[in-house]
Amino acid sequence: MSSLSVPASGLAGHRAMALIEARRMARHPVFLLGAVLALVALGLYVVLVDDETGIVVVLTLPLLGAFYIGLASVIAAALLTRSTEVAVEAVATAPGTEARRTLALAATGIPPLVAGLVFSVALVVLADVIGVAPHEWWFDTLPDWQLWSIVLQCPVACLDGALLGVLAGRWLRFRGASAVVVVVLIVVTLLGQSPLLETAGSEWRLWAPWALWHLGDNPDGTQTLLAGNPAVYLGYLLDLGALAVLGAMWHDRTARTPRLRAVVAAVAVTAAALFVVSATTGNQDNRDSDPNPSRVSG
Repeated sequence: MSSLSVPASGLAGHRAMALIEARRMARHPVFLLGAVLALVALGLYVVLVDDETGIVVVLTLPLLGAFYIGLASVIAAALLTRSTEVAVEAVATAPGTEARRTLALAATGIPPLVAGLVFSVALVVLADVIGVAPHEWWFDTLPDWQLWSIVLQCPVACLDGALLGVLAGRWLRFRGASAVVVVVLIVVTLLGQSPLLETAGSEWRLWAPWALWHLGDNPDGTQTLLAGNPAVYLGYLLDLGALAVLGAMWHDRTARTPRLRAVVAAVAVTAAALFVVSATTGNQDNRDSDPNPSRVSG
C-alpha cells in the first residue's frame, strides 16, 4: 500500500498518508539493519570492554545509537521520498500537493525515534543492572535533567536523521545522493567537534548536529565534562529537524507562500537563539579545574 491510495484531502487523509509512511520506514531493510546493528554494538561493548567495576564512558554510548540508527535513517528516508515521487510521476493524479506529501513523509522519523528510545532504555537498564565505573562521577553529582538530556540526544538525533533524509530525497536526484549526505554529515560533525581541542571555547561545538559531552577516561582516571546546556541543545536539535522538513517542503514552488516564509524565518531565528543559549548556559568545561568535582550546580 502506498500514500497514493488514500484520500487527497482532509485531516483524515493526511493522517492516513503519515501512517503509511511511518509503516514503510519501520519495514525498510536499511533502517532495520541500522537498528539491529546499534543494539548489537551496545551489547558487544558491554561484553568486550571488560571492567569489573562497571560500565565505563557511559555518556559517550548514545553516539552508537545515533550513528547506526540515525545514519541508516538518512538513507532509508531519502530512498522512501524518492520512491514516492517516482510513483507520483507514473500516474496522472497524486494525493494532494508535493508539500503535503512531504509533510506526511516527516512521519518516517517516528520509527527511528522509537528505535533510539529503545536503545536509550537498554543503555540505562544495563547501567543500572551492571553498574557504572566509580570514576563516572556525574551519576552522583549532575542533576537528573542534565543526564537525561545527554542520553535522550540519541533518539532525537535518530529522528533528525530521517528528516534530513526527506530533505535530501526532495532536492538531490543523483545516484548515491543519500550516501553522499551521510559522508558530509559525518565530516561536518567531526569538524564541529574541533573546539574540543581547546579548553576554552568548547561550548562552540554545539552548532553541529551532534555534540559530545564527555571525552572518556583521562590517563589519571579522571573524567572530563564539556561546557554547555544539554537540555537546550536538545531543543536546538529538534529545531534543526523542523528546518529540514520546511526545507523539503520548500521544494514545492506552490508552497512558497508568505506564511511558509514566515514560518521558516521564525524557526531559523529560534534555532539560532537555542544555539546561543545552549552554548552560554549550563556547566563549564572542567579541564581547567578539578576533573572530579564533588558537586555540579543544576
